[in-house]
Amino acid sequence: MSRTVCWMVFGSLLVGFAAATGYLLRERRLAGRDLPSYSVYSEARDGLGEAAFVLRQLGWTPVAVTRPIQDHRQRGLLVLAEPPSGRLADDALSKNDADALLRWVERGNTLLLLGRNNTPLHETLHIAVLDGEPRGEEAFHAVDLDAAGGYTAGIERLSVGSRSTLRAPSNTLPLWWVGDRPGAVIMGRKKGRVLVVADARWLTREGLIRANGESRDDNVVFLANVARLDGRDGKIYFDEYHRGLHSGGGFWGYLEAHGERATPLLVLIVLLVAGWTWAVRLGPAVPKAVVSGADAVDYASALARLYQKTGTRRMLARTLIRGFLGDLTHFLRLRPQALPAEILAAWRQHDNGPSLARLQTLLRGIGELRRGEASERQLLAWTRAFAEFTQTIKGEPKKTALGRAT
Repeated sequence: MSRTVCWMVFGSLLVGFAAATGYLLRERRLAGRDLPSYSVYSEARDGLGEAAFVLRQLGWTPVAVTRPIQDHRQRGLLVLAEPPSGRLADDALSKNDADALLRWVERGNTLLLLGRNNTPLHETLHIAVLDGEPRGEEAFHAVDLDAAGGYTAGIERLSVGSRSTLRAPSNTLPLWWVGDRPGAVIMGRKKGRVLVVADARWLTREGLIRANGESRDDNVVFLANVARLDGRDGKIYFDEYHRGLHSGGGFWGYLEAHGERATPLLVLIVLLVAGWTWAVRLGPAVPKAVVSGADAVDYASALARLYQKTGTRRMLARTLIRGFLGDLTHFLRLRPQALPAEILAAWRQHDNGPSLARLQTLLRGIGELRRGEASERQLLAWTRAFAEFTQTIKGEPKKTALGRAT
């Protein structure tokens, strides 16, 4: 397999791996796997993906904020929802973070804070969350709405998933009541305002949609009112930074937040191995084969080897025998098919001298050639002997059929 084909196969596998990984990650995100509760990326029952979908249907653009919101370009409404485990009450939301958020609010923005646990942000606002009586996880109950301007406009029934309440200072305005205590309040901070809700379940998928697919009371209307009154520039911001999805530290901070800081190292190792296989030869160098055109010598040699393999010597021997016997029987006036004994008897009458012994030797050579036992050197020797004897009996050197064969 050539190097180009190897790289094409490797690239195809890499593209397939990336496509499969992207598909699986998308499906895990839609299923809410490996995502924190109340994340806007999650479509699970405890995710805010449904709230983001509702806002998009109303013409707003949900924006996930993965770094501290201190930019003057980010204006309007910021939703900060705390899961029941109290993730924001630990080290995720510090006192400095709370002060930074309130400074952003004081520039004319709105913070929607939802959760059942006290955080440094609650302490700074002098608001305390009070636990209510235990209820089933699937229980939602209606609240008593208060006259809170446009926030409760058009709402006939609103239900929350917790009986937690708030203890708030007197400069706050209740949005609704749970029993004899407020379940949500609104507080002014210079040019901005803070909406504090003692429950975040009403904003999740299960808080907006019932199990049968119908809307849960008028919870969607309250979300639409908040977006209409406090949203700006067509965007609604969702705080994901304090939920653990950090990108404020740049690329490395983002990887560290997801526990994938070793991933670039693995990618670098793969690239180094790929580069090494491209640059370093595995095994000794092999010279490239030189292809040259065949000349006349090569052609003749190949043809000679072909003749040798196809029995050319046997054919040449038969030609020599036929030519020699033809000249000899013609000289002795015998039939061409005369036997060696007949040839010797006729020659003995012609010459009973030394030539008779020579002819006997040549006739024995004819038998050896017919058996195919002669080598190339012997074949050449017999050819010369036949030619010399033929020239002798004719009395002069001239070309005969035997000479043409040689």
